[in-house]
Order: sequence, then structure tokens, then C-alpha cells
Amino acid sequence: MALSLAINARFQHRRITGVDRYAHEISSRLELPKRFIKSARPLGQVSGHVWEQFILPALLQKDERLWSPANSGAWSVSNQIVTIHDASLFDHPEWFRPAFGAWTRLSWKILAQRVKAILTVSEFSKQRLKHHLGIPDEKIHVIYNGVGKPFAPKSAKEIKVVREKYGIKKPYFLFVGTLEPRKNLKSLLSAWEQLSLKTHELFLAGAEGRVFSSTSHAKCVTTPPDQDLSALYSGATAFIFPSFYEGFGLPVLEAMSCGTPVITSNTTALAETYQDSAILINPEMPEEIARAMQCIIADGTLSNSLRERGLKKASELTWDKSAQKTQAMLESAA
Repeated sequence: MALSLAINARFQHRRITGVDRYAHEISSRLELPKRFIKSARPLGQVSGHVWEQFILPALLQKDERLWSPANSGAWSVSNQIVTIHDASLFDHPEWFRPAFGAWTRLSWKILAQRVKAILTVSEFSKQRLKHHLGIPDEKIHVIYNGVGKPFAPKSAKEIKVVREKYGIKKPYFLFVGTLEPRKNLKSLLSAWEQLSLKTHELFLAGAEGRVFSSTSHAKCVTTPPDQDLSALYSGATAFIFPSFYEGFGLPVLEAMSCGTPVITSNTTALAETYQDSAILINPEMPEEIARAMQCIIADGTLSNSLRERGLKKASELTWDKSAQKTQAMLESAA
């Protein structure tokens, strides 16, 4: 009998971030009987959890399997697969509000014991979750994230339009992310100040607020729409992502899919996923970031090699492939 899938669609009410992008991209590609279950209106964090624990289970039909793709799920539903993207709440509790961290760690421990399986997005995340949740190897499965439209190399005209839109007048290095501690903007800004480049700009997309000194020659905007973002990636001298901790590092793959050389950290899932296609740096050492940026500027052969390797990596990791593997896993979980 064909699997009938219910999808916990709380993510459809939220602004799209990495976790929610995964949920949208994979769920839209699943080729099996499925229906999305969500509340009638957006809910807050507490009311959303109440809905998930008490309303969602009552909306399931007999023999439906529930997939919860965005780091939370209904405790009472055992015929369920949950995707947990990383173990940062355990490894670095100091990065999160205490109440949120305590609730989520408890929730994951309960779910880990009750659901049929857990999905995650890297071997690094699998090992950290196994360690903290005390579950056997066969209960947690790794399927890498992917990339797809509109992230592809853009034309010179498209790049020119977006540069004019955001006031970018020089060649530029790009960062995409938020002001979370894990994203390590402090080291990036320190590296940028060390370089004191007059020929290039530093452009941050997604980091709100005044984070630069008046001498940094940098620009900072809220997260652009995807069409603009793909052109920003395509036009950058390099994409810099010196994060301390990632379960996958989706912006790196997006940049590579746009043909952009990448500088990223030699830690966590970033090293696992991108060691063959990026310059890896120690995120604790701004001088390494600065040196990598100088190498990109000075060595056109290196830049071209990174572009080619990045495009190859992006062709290997697509949302279509991720969805096919996810569907097979959802159907086969005992």
C-alpha cells in the first residue's frame, strides 16, 4: 500500500530561512500522496508548540505518516519522521535563550525515543545528535541539503542591475547571514580592518544594525529577495562564511551554485561538505581570513579553480536529489 504522508507545515507561516527553505524545497518535490497540515493563521512560539502538541495529532488520519521537517514535532505521534538540522542547542547552549534551549532539548529527547526515525543533513550533525540523544546509529539518517533555482550564475546585465540597486560601486566580498554569535562576524570584520582595502567593498546581506566602524568601507542590508541574492552571489569576488558552527552551511552551496569562489571555516559540517571546493580557514584567526581574501584577489587561476570546483559541488547536491532520497527514506522507515 502506498504511503500516505502528512507534513507538519508550521514552516509555511514563517519567513524563509535555511531550515524553512529545506522544508519548502523538499516537501514541494515529494512525489507521493501528501497533504500539508498547518494552523489557520501564524502562531507565536508558545502557541505554535501548543498547536503542534495538541491540535496537529488530532488532525491526522488513520495510517498517515507524519513528517516534521523543521526541528520540532508532535510528541504523541510515533508514526513520524523528524528532521533535526544540527545539535547546536546541545553543543552551544549559550547561543540561545535559556527557555527556548531547555524546551527544545527536552522536546528532541522525547521525540528521539518515540518517532520512527530522525533525518539530519550531515555526518557531523548525525554524530553530535547521536551523542546527545542516545539513539542507535540505524535510527538517524543523513541526507545532504541541496540547491536549485534561482541560484545559478547570472548575466553581467543582471549583476549590474543589482549592484546599482544596492549601491555597490567597487568589486566586493559578500557575506550572507544574521548577527547570531555562531556566524562569527567579529572575525570577518577584524580581517577586513586588517586588510584596509581601497579596491574592494565588503557587503553583508541579512545582518541588520550598525555593525561596522566608519572606516570599514562596508555595506549592510537586510536579506535581499532570492533573485537579488543570486545576482549578488554571482557578482562577488568571493563569498566569505567564517561561521563557528553549521549543520550544513546552505549559503555556501548557494554561492557555489552561482559560480562564486568561497572562503569558509575548517570546522563542523563546513569542513565535511566543502573541503574539496573552498578555501578553508580557522574561524578563530582573522589573519587567515584576510590572507585568503588577498589570495583570491591576487590569483586569478585560484579563483577560476574555486569557481569550477564549486559549480561541480553544486551539481552534485541538488534539491531534486535530496528529495528523491528523502522520499525513499520516508517510505522505507520501519
